[in-house]
Amino acid sequence: MRTEILDAVLQEAVDGEVACADAHMVAVMLNLAPIEVGKAVNRATELRFNRCQLGLFGYGLKSENKHKIVLTAQHIPDDIRIALHARVVGKAISCEAVWEIAEQFKYPRLGIANIVQALGIKVAPCQLGCF
Repeated sequence: MRTEILDAVLQEAVDGEVACADAHMVAVMLNLAPIEVGKAVNRATELRFNRCQLGLFGYGLKSENKHKIVLTAQHIPDDIRIALHARVVGKAISCEAVWEIAEQFKYPRLGIANIVQALGIKVAPCQLGCF
């Protein structure tokens, strides 16, 4: 199976990087959990994941603080705030939970990430195992 994962991911890679969305597409295509794709890529390749769908990494140079595109939301709907806080464990909410809440409220993932940022909640763990 690892060979299938790597073959599929390598087809999506550009300049040594694989977009989060492409890694998730491979997981769906192979009927795997995203973490399995992440593990295979991290163990067997030099590829890096980029363009996090929550805007948390992969958009520019970290040394220049341009790696994130997530912003602090100016408006936080009460129902979304309540749903997010209900899924917090410790001081963090999983990437998967953020995606589920976005789906539940028909809200863009990046929009929910902006709300998470405003609430001071950390996102962890990543579905691909990046953090």
